[in-house]
Amino acid sequence: MFKNEQNPRNWNWDDLRTVLAVADSGSLSGAARLLGSSHPTVFRKIRKFEKRLNSELFEKSATGYLPTNAGEIVIETARRLAAEVDELNHQLGLGSPPMSGTLRLTCSDTVYTYLLAPMLSDFRQRYPDVILDVLVSNEMINLLHQDIDVAIRSARRSEQSLHGVKLADVNIAAHAHKDHPVFKQHPLRLTAHDWVGYDENLMMTGLARFLRDHELERCVVFRANSLTVACEAIRNNIGLGLMPSYVAAVVPEVRRVPLAYAQIISELWVVSTRAQQKKPLIRTFFAFLEEQFAPLQELISAGVVNLPEPVPDKLIGPILG
Repeated sequence: MFKNEQNPRNWNWDDLRTVLAVADSGSLSGAARLLGSSHPTVFRKIRKFEKRLNSELFEKSATGYLPTNAGEIVIETARRLAAEVDELNHQLGLGSPPMSGTLRLTCSDTVYTYLLAPMLSDFRQRYPDVILDVLVSNEMINLLHQDIDVAIRSARRSEQSLHGVKLADVNIAAHAHKDHPVFKQHPLRLTAHDWVGYDENLMMTGLARFLRDHELERCVVFRANSLTVACEAIRNNIGLGLMPSYVAAVVPEVRRVPLAYAQIISELWVVSTRAQQKKPLIRTFFAFLEEQFAPLQELISAGVVNLPEPVPDKLIGPILG
């Protein structure tokens, strides 16, 4: 990624802290205020660091300083280090007070039920003074206009004012009860069976688009406003339906329909506003989620790679929102 053929020497936390301040504030003057420094000093430090890396970290635009690809990599590393330093200080009883406050987050029902719930229990054990306020919703919450600190959702961040970290690739595929006749049908025809679908609250999602693209709407015999409810309908043999791999992995009654195109590929991201990223609690939560999701990559992304059949481009995209 960096143009320099050799690894930069003498990494300095002050350099990373300066880069992080520019990213959070979007300007050199704003970074100077955060650091208790001056505009010329911040400018000089950034330019000196870029020279050492032989790569630009920011580009100036009408809205401020925006990170380049190389800048994004450095910023992500700086955020993780900042969170780890906060945690180290806390454990050693140095400097910063215990992590406290209210963390307001939103996620979909399946993400909460099958992934996040046990993680939040671990987070509370580490930080007992933190209050968790969770909004479970399949709608795309606008972080810029809602009283939400963090969103966990299956879509990339789009607004420049948002900061996001990819947690995992996600695979949602067609599943059915293990005794369903679809597994004895040759050749397999999706339109020959009843399907579990979605009500108007989920009709603009990738889930509903899959049903429309494959003319399966006419086969829907059960509609739900929740992916968790839909998964339960599949488990109880009401019909075929789309189920995340991480849900199917813990539901022994279901099997995946053996068609490579009968799936949706997406990504799971944790997102906040750049302003929220200034808060140690938010940075700590981001680092915590990256730590928790790392060992679950294979479970969550099962079937994303090495597919036996090509996947149409139109099926690759956000699952919800």
